[in-house]
Amino acid sequence: MTGFDLLLRGGTVVDGTGRPGRRADVGVLGDRILAVGDLSATDDKEVATVLEVGGHVVAPGFIDPHGHSDGSLFVDGALASHLHQGYTTQLSGNCGDTLAPLTALGREIVELSLRPNELTARWRTFGEYLEAVEEQQLGPNVAFLAGHGTIRAAVVGTEARLPTPDELAAMVVEVEAALDAGAIGMSSGLIYAPGMHASPAEVVTLVSAVARRSGLYATHMRNEADELFASLDESIAAVRAVGSGGRLQVSHLKCGSRAVWGRAGEAIARLDAARSDGLDVAADQYPYTAAATTLATILPPALQGLGVDACVAALADPHVRDLVRGEIARGISGWENVATDPGWAGLRISFAPSFPEWSGRSLADLSDELHVDPGDLAFEALVADRLDVSVVIDCMDETDVETIMAVPWIAVCTDAEGRRPGHPILDAGRPHPRTYGSAARVLGRYARDRAILALETAVAKLSGVPAARLGLHDRGVVREGAFADLVVFDPATVAEVATYAAPVRYPIGIDHVIVNGRPAILDGAETGERPGRLLRRS
Repeated sequence: MTGFDLLLRGGTVVDGTGRPGRRADVGVLGDRILAVGDLSATDDKEVATVLEVGGHVVAPGFIDPHGHSDGSLFVDGALASHLHQGYTTQLSGNCGDTLAPLTALGREIVELSLRPNELTARWRTFGEYLEAVEEQQLGPNVAFLAGHGTIRAAVVGTEARLPTPDELAAMVVEVEAALDAGAIGMSSGLIYAPGMHASPAEVVTLVSAVARRSGLYATHMRNEADELFASLDESIAAVRAVGSGGRLQVSHLKCGSRAVWGRAGEAIARLDAARSDGLDVAADQYPYTAAATTLATILPPALQGLGVDACVAALADPHVRDLVRGEIARGISGWENVATDPGWAGLRISFAPSFPEWSGRSLADLSDELHVDPGDLAFEALVADRLDVSVVIDCMDETDVETIMAVPWIAVCTDAEGRRPGHPILDAGRPHPRTYGSAARVLGRYARDRAILALETAVAKLSGVPAARLGLHDRGVVREGAFADLVVFDPATVAEVATYAAPVRYPIGIDHVIVNGRPAILDGAETGERPGRLLRRS
């Protein structure tokens, strides 16, 4: 009989609470941490695996509170780009976009999300989707939010209108069913169709259903650019209206246009004031000055409200294209007009399946080379690939990123799906470097090199802080009795090496990743173990 299955000896434990690190050994038995402290008396012969980790940090496995692996996990459940960063848990189902429920009305919206990973749904309800996830061999643990946009499409369709009372009641039923099946909460993507067509009252009704089950409401707000502060107010008002039980997570907090550059402190103060009022409000952030999303966001809301097929058909009409150019030139209240700010030079194609050679190129550069209007290039790609075109958007200022990074209660996220270098599906295009580098960038660039925050704070923002937001008890902390989700990294060398030009690179300095007591990464290499689990709302 062994004393431990795994012993991490000689490291500095940074436990995820924000407290200073301390020299301690960590002993693991089964899927739990059995002991933390001086275990030098332990006979190595009684331990299945001993890892000497002197000079390294032993931290809780990192938890990504904002990911998008809903589909990619069916292609490769390892989520390799996350595992190699030290992530042992990822929350997907963000931005209102999930792969269930699936109905005839909402099918084209779900199929748009299935297409990049070449998937066909074999489920209808959210519960059936989770059952399909549970059948996969997973690298890290995974958990899910129910998507407001998908639920709206399933009940109302893609139309730009308010739901009838019966439809709103049906949406509530879908939210409740998803949470009862194990969803952590509900997400919204109020910048995207069909979520953009929801009124604040509709959102409050659904958030109330989430609150009754103590779930989390995570929102990609209606506007992260010129109307950032109005969107913050709307988000805070939703949980204030709900009252007891309302919990808000502002997704990937940013100042996403020049009009609000330099105002990150004000945005934080807006959230801090709500927290001081007793509201359960928090946020997360990815550590970069560029965003990434669908190119379809250049289209005015009325056009997106047509649905995928009708939108594509309309966009093939030169007259409609002229109307879109006019809307871009004039701007529309509430709409993030990224074709104007940052403009075509700030919009770089991540992947357009019909134009793979465009990956990594800005629409302005392509326009100069091809002697075609950049708007027409964008429209052609959207029509050819039925809106399935992704872009990286240069829209933030580094000073604002650092201001948000310094806040201890704002978690770190990736806003990315699990990918794998060289994979025929999961290595398509040129993704945002956050996919491979977010965690190491915080630990290396912001904590060690720029001293924007202490190492212990950085680890907490990557582990204990998101664990608390997701309600994941006994994860996100190194202590006796907690789940043995652990990451071992070298604080002197940990760094992201993924760049915008060459994003498909694993970080350096992250040596070992343990999930539920089993090594998924040893000495920087995957072991082949798939110890991850589906984590359902308790």
